[in-house]
Amino acid sequence: MSIGAAIKVPALLALIKFSGDPLVDIAGAYFPAWLACMLAGAAGAWALAAAASRVGLGAVFRPAPVMLAATFVAITCGAWLLFFAAR
Repeated sequence: MSIGAAIKVPALLALIKFSGDPLVDIAGAYFPAWLACMLAGAAGAWALAAAASRVGLGAVFRPAPVMLAATFVAITCGAWLLFFAAR
């Protein structure tokens, strides 16, 4: 088997197996699942930062842009794994 065929066969199988993005139906319109996960990540990061500052743990989110971005990414990836990774 040539190297070209060794690369083409797994690529073709991956294309067949993983074709398309999971879609979420919201009020009759279909949105990509990653968009729903990003919205959940943004809302979760905002809620976590607000709750931390309310109970006096605002210093935990210093430097704020870095920590909020990391929290956003963690919640977004967690939502994807929780809701869409098993499909």
